[in-house]
Parts: sequence; structure tokens; C-alpha cells
Amino acid sequence: MKKLLLCISVLFFLVPVVGCIEKETTVTGEFDLWNIGFTFKPNEVYYIVNTIEWTGKSPVTIKSIELIKRAEQPITYQDDGINYEFFGADPLKKSGIYGKSDIGDLKSIENLEVKGKGKIVLKLSLKDVKEDSDRRVKIKFNVNGNESEKVVEWNTLEQLTTDKDSNHSIHY
Repeated sequence: MKKLLLCISVLFFLVPVVGCIEKETTVTGEFDLWNIGFTFKPNEVYYIVNTIEWTGKSPVTIKSIELIKRAEQPITYQDDGINYEFFGADPLKKSGIYGKSDIGDLKSIENLEVKGKGKIVLKLSLKDVKEDSDRRVKIKFNVNGNESEKVVEWNTLEQLTTDKDSNHSIHY
């Protein structure tokens, strides 16, 4: 009888504890950012229209995109010479480098839905910038009602440089 009461007591306390354990949801899918090679002049504003691809089965809703260093430190104009802002773009817009007069309509990056391929715009203003293999892109997003984030390597960002004598040649 004591064993039965002990078993019932243990079960009574374990059931609520097990019910409170969160299930870890894994996000299946990756972001791919296409690469563009270009040498930039300092103190000018550029708009990079680029393809973003989500490999997951369900669409994602982007919450934010930020530039970071490998240790998740933010990239700043003061420390890194990079001032930036992300936007969404028409999925039919051709990828490339645009000036302000040619960029057209920009959408807020927040709540941009990506299913398969989409387009984003990175607005850049640069000081003296050298290549840095520690630069990354952090994307916060929702998929199937769950918030998540991914840190993405992007060669375009790692190889981003300025050149005062640039003739805007591709450096790949």
C-alpha cells in the first residue's frame, strides 16, 4: 500500500513538471544571400539590391536584419566605417548596385515575407573600409509562428572595401 501511494505521489508531482518543459523547436531551412563584387568609394551612398533565398518549406517573415561581427558585436559607422539600413524590394527588381535616383520604391524590412527567393536592399554609406572575414548578417524572423534567428556568412560583406581611387571594378 505504501508503494502504491509513493508511486501515485511521484506521478502526481512529475506530470506537472514534465508538462512545463519547453520543446525546443528546430527551424529547418537556411538563408542564402547572393554575392556581388564591387569596390566602393568612401563617403558615397550605395544601394545593393540582392537576392535572399530561404530554403525551408514554410515561408518566413523577416523581423530585422543587422550586420554583426563573428562575436555578435554590432557593426557601426564609428568603429567599422559602415553605416547601413536594410529594406525590402520588389522581387522582380534586378540585382545590382544602384544610386538614390535609380533605386525606386523601398519597403520596410520588418514583416517582409520570403518564400523561396525574395529581394532585399542594403543601403550603404562607407568611410575607409577594409576586408574583414568576421563580418556576418544576423536575420531575425518568424516561421510557423515561432521566432528564430540565423547568422549568415556573406562573401559580399566580408570582402566589402572602399578605395579612394576606385573605378568601380568588380574584384572577383
